[in-house]
Amino acid sequence: MHVTFSFTSDEFSSVRLPSANLHLFQSMLYGLLPSDMAAKIHDEGFDSDGRKMKLFAMSWPSSSARPQFGENTIIFPLPMKLTVSTPISELIAGFTAGAMSRDFIRVGNNHLTCSGVEKKEYKADSDSITVKTLSPVTCYDSIERGGRKFTKYFTPYDDEFQRGIYFNLLRKYKLLNPGKDIPSDSFTVKPIGHVKERVSMFEKGGLFPVKGWWGRFRLEGSREILQTAIDCGLGSKNSSGWGCITLEGR
Repeated sequence: MHVTFSFTSDEFSSVRLPSANLHLFQSMLYGLLPSDMAAKIHDEGFDSDGRKMKLFAMSWPSSSARPQFGENTIIFPLPMKLTVSTPISELIAGFTAGAMSRDFIRVGNNHLTCSGVEKKEYKADSDSITVKTLSPVTCYDSIERGGRKFTKYFTPYDDEFQRGIYFNLLRKYKLLNPGKDIPSDSFTVKPIGHVKERVSMFEKGGLFPVKGWWGRFRLEGSREILQTAIDCGLGSKNSSGWGCITLEGR
């Protein structure tokens, strides 16, 4: 299920945010949930072989008009939209109820109101689908060299990208379908046309860059795995604003 929230203000026609703002929207989403649910998802998530997974994906914020970029700031004209995708019905209900019941919603230092909620359900009705990104897809590995660790990001043209995306989807699938056999169909993810490299800073105990890929992708595989991608997101860091996708033309 995809839920798109529209935000506006009775006082302002735009909202000013720092350039590194994805953590603010992530914090906003947790703030919409009941406190016990927010704490459980944030602190524990869903355990997959020792890895914590949130099982929801967040888009990048968007406006009908082009944002204005300044030095370390970005100004979004209102209304502004944000999309969340997840197969967890309790999360959908929590996000929606929280957005509609609050007098205002805080994003950084801005107080906004939710002016609308739109829900859409996208189905993988084929073993080959075309998706477009609502936030860039990131895939990486931690590498140790010379006693130092660093992050190696893979491009959509690397074999490691496809393997990383697939194994990530398998972990999500197993969490959603405990005890069920993993589909035996092969899986491929291929960029369509030109996909753009996008880098954004994320704040978590300090600023660090995250690299992803924005554009259109062709996914082929079992419908169950493709549905997992649509619902939970592609790649890593989905709840932080990476890998939220939608079916093209839907």
